Amino acid sequence: MEHVNPEPATIDAFMSFDIRVGKITKAEKNEKAIKPAYKLYIDFGSDIGEKQSSAQICQNYTEEQLVGKQILAVVNFPPRRVAGFKSEVLVLAAVCGDQGTVLIQPERDVNLGTRML
Repeated sequence: MEHVNPEPATIDAFMSFDIRVGKITKAEKNEKAIKPAYKLYIDFGSDIGEKQSSAQICQNYTEEQLVGKQILAVVNFPPRRVAGFKSEVLVLAAVCGDQGTVLIQPERDVNLGTRML
């Protein structure tokens, strides 16, 4: 699923996305999902707290591998229901065709809730 936008993006449009560092505290399979997906519980620190997300990343990660991993997520999208699960944030990942989906992560541990600029 590749999307190419013919219109150039503006810095204002980019800055409207609140992208923060969080740490996955719990991961479990979403048995109701049509495509294999995990229910992720993510700690974004004291200012934002814990949020949850649905992520189709089962091909490359086990639940055990996900717990403790720092990730990047958009935290200011409205919540939506995904296979009966309230997904509150959008976890950022690279969709790599037959290699599956790979999480976008900071190169080293940083404070939870740190904003990406």
